Amino acid sequence: MRIEEIKPVYCDFIPNQLEDGVLCISKKFNTAIHLCACGCKIQIVTPFNREDGWVLTERDGYITLTPSIGNFSGQNPYHAHYFITDNKIR
Repeated sequence: MRIEEIKPVYCDFIPNQLEDGVLCISKKFNTAIHLCACGCKIQIVTPFNREDGWVLTERDGYITLTPSIGNFSGQNPYHAHYFITDNKIR
């Protein structure tokens, strides 16, 4: 099932089980992880680094990750490509 909105949750460590629609943000490790928004359950890791990673912007409880997120993994890749903007998947 495709996800249309994501909830930011701040955590010190990556949980053993990720939940659909939850973006686990670790400021300690400058990384966020979530399950792919297409519903395939593949873990998407987005390290924060302005030079060759993603930038996390936080504003009034809303997060934006730039650049876009692409999932081209697996034997039968779904080729998901989306943006996370103000907690919305586009």
